[in-house]
Amino acid sequence: MADRAEQLFLDDEMAIDHKETARNVRDFLTNNFEKYQNLAGLNPSDLSVIDDSHISSPKMDASGVSAHGGVNHTESSFNRIMAAEQACKAIYHTIRNCRQSDTKPYRKILTEVYLNCVEDTKVQGMLGYSPSQYDELKRRALCEFADRFDAWKYRYHVEYLKDLHAWVG
Repeated sequence: MADRAEQLFLDDEMAIDHKETARNVRDFLTNNFEKYQNLAGLNPSDLSVIDDSHISSPKMDASGVSAHGGVNHTESSFNRIMAAEQACKAIYHTIRNCRQSDTKPYRKILTEVYLNCVEDTKVQGMLGYSPSQYDELKRRALCEFADRFDAWKYRYHVEYLKDLHAWVG
């Protein structure tokens, strides 16, 4: 049975532009992931130990409304922080769920570059690949992230985050 990525490649109606998808994921992980971490007050190293019970409820006005124009800013801030944290968890678990083998070191590449902030040239050296081989493996890793991210978005209730795939046609 073909895995999801292979099935998408075989279906003419669902042709993926792999280079553009990889670019979308790279931009998302470089820009959005960092933004979500900042909003949630997290570092990549925090994500491996975070669980669903570590945040306490916000301190809210008894009426549920603050004195600032009828808007509860504490609740609004808390909701923004929680949404950013859920996005971080979805991204972290997507990376950790990518394949890892001698021929498909996708998890290693994504972990080192986007969680450990290691430069691509150093990761390439760690893995022992030529620049062109590494670029191809990283492109495949980024595309696998896009495929797997959909499932993790639903698990962490951040379905509203954009689809990272670029479609041909």
